[in-house]
Amino acid sequence: MRVLQVGVDDYVKKPYFVVELMARNRSLLRRTNPVLLGEILEFEDIRADAESHRVYRGDIEVHLGPTEYRLLLALLERPRRVLSREQLLDAVFGQDIYVGSHTVDVHVGRLRKSLMIKNSSNPVRIVIGAGYAFG
Repeated sequence: MRVLQVGVDDYVKKPYFVVELMARNRSLLRRTNPVLLGEILEFEDIRADAESHRVYRGDIEVHLGPTEYRLLLALLERPRRVLSREQLLDAVFGQDIYVGSHTVDVHVGRLRKSLMIKNSSNPVRIVIGAGYAFG
């Protein structure tokens, strides 16, 4: 149990079953990056198919640029959770690239505009002083 206290996500005791190890690996991948597993991320009437790179709002396909698409995935992976500009920058651009934090505002604005279909409510909330949240 001490390994969990020092920051390890999970561990397996010997002897272990390969099936259990594979299940734990899949679980870890789902937590860190569900897109790697080709999952369909859904929240309310919005669906993003990570395998085909298509986004739908209800039955209508929403066309997004690559940056807005990655931004949507980052928000869909953590619905109702407020993400700061810095967290979104890391999720969308990676930690090795420097872009201004207000770049996120521009891309969120584009994403919000793209998701507005037929007088529907906007799923991307602006949380003043904190960041953005989905739902």
